[in-house]
Amino acid sequence: MIKNLILDWSGTLANDLPAVLQALNRMLRLFRKPQLTEEEFRERFRLPFTEFYDEVLPGIPLEKVKSLYLRFFPNAVPQIPLIDHARDFLEHSAAAGRRMVLFSSAPGDHVEQQARNLGVWDFFEHAACGVVDKREHIASLMTRQQFLAHETAFVGDMRHDIEAGKAAGVLTVATCTGYESVAKLQSAQPDHLVANLREFMNLLDQRATTSPSP
Repeated sequence: MIKNLILDWSGTLANDLPAVLQALNRMLRLFRKPQLTEEEFRERFRLPFTEFYDEVLPGIPLEKVKSLYLRFFPNAVPQIPLIDHARDFLEHSAAAGRRMVLFSSAPGDHVEQQARNLGVWDFFEHAACGVVDKREHIASLMTRQQFLAHETAFVGDMRHDIEAGKAAGVLTVATCTGYESVAKLQSAQPDHLVANLREFMNLLDQRATTSPSP
């Protein structure tokens, strides 16, 4: 039975892609680089984000990129909505007694502000944010929270999330609501590919009713 949920934020719970793209294009304009459409961004963006920024802003130190991103992004923060079914999913999971943590590459201040604005911050007992490579940090997160792999699922919207979940031996769930296409997500071979969080919520309920009694 799944008792613990590791949840990505961007593209999984919150629709921040337009705001992220706005911040990126302001950086690209600053350095006189071609701006990206949403389609181009979705095709090229990847995690770890260091690889992506090395490609679109070559030669710009990572700390400079981070500083500019923080400078250009905040004006869009209040506009960020939850993804469809996210609130119902969080409420249902909390009612079922599942422990939930956030595991995100987005800056911690942004995630916390957005989650508080949306009234969902208190669902999470811990937030690990600003993580460059989740594959390298998921083991320490699991240890910190005392999560057992067979009782844990990692839900994300990118191949990197699935790779991180596989590295930890947890159930991997790809949701088709975020940054990467279905084809890209399928290439990572998640344990489950769902259209949205309601579909995963129903799947969890089915697993709970079919799991053998202890």
